Amino acid sequence: MNILQTVVLPNLEVPASEDMYLRLSPLAWCELGRPAVHFEDGGLAWTDTFYGSFSLGVWQAHCDFQSLFVGLEGEGHFVVTVGVHRLGQGDVWLGEHAVALERGARADLPITGWRSHREGLLFFRLRAIGPGVIRSARYLTADPVARDVRLGIVVTHFNRQAQVLPAIERVRRHVLERADLEGRISLTVVDNSRNLPLEPTNSLKLIPNRNLGGTGGYMRGLLDLIDQGTYSHALFMDDDASCEPESIARAHALLGHARNPRLAVAGALLSEAEPWHLLEKGARFSGHCEPLHTGADMRRVDALLWCEREIKRPDYGGWWFFAFPVAGIERFPFPFFVRGDDVFFSVSNRFELATMNGIACFGEDFGQKHGPMTAYLDARYHLLHALLDERRGARALLRNARRQFLRPLLAYHYSSARAVTLALRHLAQGPAFFRENLDLADVRAEIASWTPAEKMLPLDRTAFDTRGPRRRPEGRLRVLLRALTLQGFLLPKPLLKNRVLLQRKAFHGSPASVFRYRRVLYEHFPSNTGYVAEHDRRRFFGELGRFIGAFAAFLRRLPELRRAHRRGFDEMTTLDFWRAVYAGVPKSKAMPAATGAGAEGGALQEPAATPRPTVSA
Repeated sequence: MNILQTVVLPNLEVPASEDMYLRLSPLAWCELGRPAVHFEDGGLAWTDTFYGSFSLGVWQAHCDFQSLFVGLEGEGHFVVTVGVHRLGQGDVWLGEHAVALERGARADLPITGWRSHREGLLFFRLRAIGPGVIRSARYLTADPVARDVRLGIVVTHFNRQAQVLPAIERVRRHVLERADLEGRISLTVVDNSRNLPLEPTNSLKLIPNRNLGGTGGYMRGLLDLIDQGTYSHALFMDDDASCEPESIARAHALLGHARNPRLAVAGALLSEAEPWHLLEKGARFSGHCEPLHTGADMRRVDALLWCEREIKRPDYGGWWFFAFPVAGIERFPFPFFVRGDDVFFSVSNRFELATMNGIACFGEDFGQKHGPMTAYLDARYHLLHALLDERRGARALLRNARRQFLRPLLAYHYSSARAVTLALRHLAQGPAFFRENLDLADVRAEIASWTPAEKMLPLDRTAFDTRGPRRRPEGRLRVLLRALTLQGFLLPKPLLKNRVLLQRKAFHGSPASVFRYRRVLYEHFPSNTGYVAEHDRRRFFGELGRFIGAFAAFLRRLPELRRAHRRGFDEMTTLDFWRAVYAGVPKSKAMPAATGAGAEGGALQEPAATPRPTVSA
C-alpha cells in the first residue's frame, strides 16, 4: 500500500484549532502529547476537516490511481462510515465497515464509489462500540506511484534560530525519519547569517552562505540539489518552516502519483495569529498580485469545499511552500534578493500548479511587516514586470508606478513613498544595477537611515486619545474635496483635526479615513506594536516632486530601458549566471536517466550567457 494522506491529529507542536483536524462528540477526546483519539462507548469523530478530509477534485484532476482505502490503527470496535461533502448539494454516503482493531495491526478498509464524484471532500465518521482509541488513520492506495520522486527541501535562513531549529527538528522526526519516506526526502538549510548551530546528518545538510537574500539562498540550495544529480523535485520553504510536516508528505505523494511531470504544488498560507484564517491558497499575477480564496475560515466545511473549487487558475505559488520538478525549469530565479522572485519563477516556467487543503504553512501578516524596505522591493518587481510586458505601454507603466507611490503618500507614509521613487531610479540604471547589487547592502543601509522609518515599536495605548477608523461609505463630494485639496495638504492648518486616528497596520493606510487628521496611529493589535504618522506638508510635496522628476526621466528612456531589461532578464535567469555568482559550486551533473520527472520532463538545459562577476559563497 502507498500512503496518500495521513489524517493529522491535534498535537502540542503546531498551534492550530482542534476543529481543523477532527470534529468530536462529547464522548471522544484528543490526547495531544502522544497524538491519539480516545473514545467512550458511542463516541464519534469526523474527519471532514482541513487536515482530515481527502480532496477528490484535486487528486482526480492530477492523478490516475484506481483504488482507495482507509487504514486505521488503534484498539477497540468501531463502525466506520465513508461519505462525501459536495458544494451546494447534499452529502453522499459511500459505504460502512464494522472493524475490530488490535494494537500493532492496521486494518485497511476499501472505499467504493469514490471515482464517480469528480469533486468534493471525502471523509469518514468513526463511531465507537465500547471504549477504544485511534492512534493513526490514513488514506491509502494499492496502485504504484507514477514516478520515483526524490524531493530536496531547501530552507533559506537568516537570524531566526528560535524559529528554524524547532521546525528543522519537527521535519526531521516526522518526515526525514518516516519509514516510507526515508531516503526519498532530504533537507538543505542555506544559512545566510552563517550562525546556525546545526549538526548535519545523511538527510540534513547545512550550507553557510553569503547573504544574497532569499533568492540567493534558494538558488544556492537548488544548485546543490542539481549537482548531486539524484533529485527529481525541490521544495522551497520559509526559514521557520512553520507547517504540519504532513504537508510535505502530501506534496510528495501528489507529485509521485501525478500524470504530468511538470506538476508543481503551492502550499496555502494560514495566519500565524489566527491559524484558521486563510491568507492565500494559490495566486494570480496580472501586473499585480491577486491572492485566491483569501479570508476563508478553514474550520468550516463550506469554506473547505469552496476553496477546492478553482474559480480562477493560480499561476504562481509563494516560496513559503513551493514544490516543483527540477527538470522542468526553463528559467531560474531572477536576482531580486527577496520579493517577486517567486512570482517571476512560477510565471516564467509555466508549471501546472496544484493547491490542496491540508498542504499549508503558517505565516505572519504581510501587512504588519510592510514598510519602506518592502515598499521598495514590491515597487521594483512590479515595475520591472510592467517593463518586460511589451503588451503594456507607457500609460500602463504610469498607472502601476502611481498606484505604488500614491497609496503610501496619501496615508502619511512618506518613507515608503520615497522608497518607490528609489526603486524607479534604480531601474533606470538598467540591468547592471541588479548585477552590481546582489546583496542590496547599500540599498538596505540607505533606507534604514531614513526618518521617520515607520518602525513597529511597543505601544502604550493610554498615551493616545484616539478615534476609531471611519466606517461610513465615502460620498462623491468628499472624494472631490480630497482631490481638490490634494488629500488635505492644501488646507490651512486650523482646518485639520487635532486628534489621533486609529488605523490597523496593513500594507497601506486608508486615504479616505486619514483625510484632515494631523496624526494617525498605525497599530498591530495582536502584538501591541505600532507607530504614529503625521500630516507633513513639506515632506508630502517634497516626495511628490522627486517622484515626478524620476518618472519623467524614466519615460524619456523607456524604449531603451525596455530593451536593456529584457536582455538582462534573459541573461540573469540562466544556470550560467548563477554558476558565475557561486563560482565555487561544481558544474551540474546529468539528471537521473531512469524513472521520475527528470526523465520524462527532458534534460536540464543550461542556456549560454555572458559570464558575470564572481560572488564568493
